[in-house]
Amino acid sequence: MTLLGRVKGFVDHAEAYAIHRKLVHVRCRESALELTAHRKTSVGALRVLVDGKLGSSYGESPDEPELLQDAREAASFGQKADFVFAPSQTYADASCYDHECAELTAGDLIDTCMDLCQRVTQMDADARANIVCEAESGRRRIETTEGATADQQFSHASLFVELPFVSRQADVGATAHVVSIYPLHVSDAWLEGLLEMRAWGAGSSVPASGRLPVLLTPQVSHLLTLTLAECLSSRHVAAGVSPLGEKIDSAILSEMITVEENPLHADLPLRRSFDDEGVAVEPRTIVDRGTLRGFAADLAGGAELGIVSTGNAVRRTLFSQRIENAPIPCWLGAIVAPGRTAWRTMMAGIEEGILVTRMLGLHSSNLLQGQFSAQVNGFHIRKGVPVGYLERTMISGNVFEEFAHVRAVSREREPTAQGPMAVAGLAPYILLDAVQVTSG
Repeated sequence: MTLLGRVKGFVDHAEAYAIHRKLVHVRCRESALELTAHRKTSVGALRVLVDGKLGSSYGESPDEPELLQDAREAASFGQKADFVFAPSQTYADASCYDHECAELTAGDLIDTCMDLCQRVTQMDADARANIVCEAESGRRRIETTEGATADQQFSHASLFVELPFVSRQADVGATAHVVSIYPLHVSDAWLEGLLEMRAWGAGSSVPASGRLPVLLTPQVSHLLTLTLAECLSSRHVAAGVSPLGEKIDSAILSEMITVEENPLHADLPLRRSFDDEGVAVEPRTIVDRGTLRGFAADLAGGAELGIVSTGNAVRRTLFSQRIENAPIPCWLGAIVAPGRTAWRTMMAGIEEGILVTRMLGLHSSNLLQGQFSAQVNGFHIRKGVPVGYLERTMISGNVFEEFAHVRAVSREREPTAQGPMAVAGLAPYILLDAVQVTSG
């Protein structure tokens, strides 16, 4: 008998969450193998409601008998909960598992990295690569006493490559990222683009401080999507601390910006058919041509706001994704709609500005109020051409003010990392008209 079959008479409601993962990790430094690691984990969480109070416990499996006792004891001291766990429902097929990817070994990833290092050297004899390559696969399952049974296999491979700039040794360079459900394939065109970025960084260049055009790459789209996740959290809206609480059907961004929440999208490398509470996900428009259409709700936040869960519960904090993290509302597949302009055409139209490829310190900003201040990596653009990598450069402002003035959105989109600090799943390049840039 499963744990949920044994809880009757001991708790009023229960939710069991189990996730099994296999991770293979390979790291190269300056085109030489540095580290290989394997990790297998099985973790479980049990949440219970007793007399309307919530209790949680964690272990290697939610079926461990002692977890029930621990969760009941936690509930005796727990907070009142105005919700029950997910009911029986139908889940879409997210198709996020590939057997070949799931069977990748450390040897396979080492071969991928060494081949990549060799190709880089063949294209540019002076270039050396720093690489992190991973393959992860597993299964997540959620069951509730209300009848929900959610079960999904997953697999993905990821590759992060940095080509250090000549003058900066190994700490700053041109970077690119690939995530795929399938075994990785890196094209020559992808490598050529990365080497071109390295050439842009032959030396440093410091833009003048002031309000300048800022071109954001897809990998830094989280400036927008992470801010929206904070401000549209049902819990923050219900608490009255979000500036967007009364903005449904009001313009909050430029008409060029449309954001959809769709964890089922075929182009997402980390597709999901249910959230971390077993609630089925479905496509929704969050921002429609600049106009706000909806919030992000988990079970608890939805109850506080008086709406049903939107399937946005994730066990996540700003820095981690662990089963011990209590569910909060956040995106599982935020997708920013493309525009009509090639991103290189957008760059060519910048008289004086910057191209941002990475942000550092964004977590210390007051994103709940839209305020941001972050150090940036990227390139100084002058007369439409990159003239050097950025050094000692920061950008700051208010997300809702800056994204109200968008000059262009690219027709190209790229999958982005869907981790805690990068919650978009698919994003284009976005050219902001004028952002405060501080250098020196």
